[in-house]
Parts: sequence; structure tokens; C-alpha cells
Amino acid sequence: MNPINFTAVDFETATYDKKACQVGIVVVKNGVITEKHSYLIQPPANEYKWDTIRIHHITPEDTKYCDTFDVVWEKIKGYFSTNTIVAHNASFDRDVLYRNLDHYGISPDGIGEFTCTYQIYGANLEDLCNEFGIDTSGHHDALFDAECCAIFYLNYLNDIAPQTYKERQNIYIGEGYHEQLHGEVLKKDLSNANPDNPFYNKKVVITGLFSIDRKELANKLKRMGADIDTSIGKKTDFVMIGKDPGPKKIEKIEQLLLEGFTIEKIYQPELLDILNKYES
Repeated sequence: MNPINFTAVDFETATYDKKACQVGIVVVKNGVITEKHSYLIQPPANEYKWDTIRIHHITPEDTKYCDTFDVVWEKIKGYFSTNTIVAHNASFDRDVLYRNLDHYGISPDGIGEFTCTYQIYGANLEDLCNEFGIDTSGHHDALFDAECCAIFYLNYLNDIAPQTYKERQNIYIGEGYHEQLHGEVLKKDLSNANPDNPFYNKKVVITGLFSIDRKELANKLKRMGADIDTSIGKKTDFVMIGKDPGPKKIEKIEQLLLEGFTIEKIYQPELLDILNKYES
């Protein structure tokens, strides 16, 4: 059996365009956590959005005298050259990493492959912590989340799974999940929406299976001011991606990205965090 070696990471962000304000790193060697590191990061111009602060409670005052990402990168880049980098909702953390590297003109060469514990378990971090008996009071601290991710992946590699994980393999099965959206939900309505949220007046497409009904999800997004659409095009701003998304939609996203269009992919864990934030 190969030694169990990987690095678990988590980023917290200050802005909608995913400028980092904290990174947590947990190193696993031979199946044992050997290192833990946490760095606060000053985002460009030390700018934050109020609702990102609401999630992680990191403020401009906290990062006023901290290093910017390019300086922090010199301290942490060695941890990202490992063969396996693990994150919970890895597409988000990988996107944060690459966006921040790009902002400072740093090459991403040599970065390892990302593995996603959300894709493995199909549950958000807080729910999975509860299933494994982990206290969730530290959630949205980057080091806490990275360590949770390390534990999740170690459990997976050692065939340790909570019973609810096995039960959840059937959670997405049921009539109505693939039903095509139609009617009022496709009519944009900004009258009662909070303009200070990422989906306000943005074109949004939903694809795949979610743990909540597709129409209910669409209505939640509509109440935030999203312009719900059923097909992906050049004007699409966000695509909500659940389990088993439509292959043609994913292919279309990649095609448009290659053509230079900007489309944000959001997976269920990140989406549920955003929805919970604006409904609380």
C-alpha cells in the first residue's frame, strides 16, 4: 500500500472575485497530520464585502498589517507542489488559488492535482463534521476547515464512513429533480431583492441534482434577484452545478471559457453557504 501523503487546504475570501484573506494548510505524511499552518492575507487594497465578513468574521482591521498574497505565497508554495491537494469543494479553493496567482502575475506551474472531499461524500463541511462527531464551532476558520478536510480524506482512505453517508447515496433520487424549469420562476423580479449579493441581476443557470428541489432552489435564487435561465450562453454569469450535471452544459461552459467569456461555476456546498447567509 502506498503511504498516505497529501496536503489539505482551505481559503477564506474577502471579495466576490475571490481575493484571499486567509489560508489554512494541513500536511499529512504516512497517514498522520504532521504540520498545521494558518496565514491571514491582506487582499488587494484591503477591500472586503460586508457579507464575506459575515461568513468568516475576518475584517480589514485584522489584515491591515498582514502580508499580501504574493508574499504569503513564497512561504507556502512548497505545500502546493505535492501530488495530492485536498479541499472540501475543491473547485472553489482551486479557483481562489489560481485567481490570486494571476492577480500577482505568478505562474501556477508545479501545482499538484486537487481532490475534492465534497465530491467524495456529497455533503457540505458542517453536515459532514456533524456526521463524524466533529465540533463545528470553528467553521469558516481556514485552518479548522483544512483540518476537517484532512480528517474526511483520511477517513475515506481508511474506509471509515458514517452511516448517513451510505444513506445519502440515494438522496438525489426522486421525481421532479430533472424537471425543466418553466413559468414564473423564469421571470426576473428585482423588486424585493437585496442588490448587495452576488446573484443580483445576474443570469443564472442550474444543472445537475441538488439536495433540495430544483424549483425551490430556483425560487430562492430568484428572490435574490437572479435572472434564471435554462440554457448556457455568452451572457450567462453563474452556473449552479449539482451532482451529475448535464454533460452538454458542462461542455458549453468550457467552450465559452476558452473563448474568453466569464462564467462562474458554483457547486452545492458554496451555494448552500450563500443561500443560508442571505436567508438568516
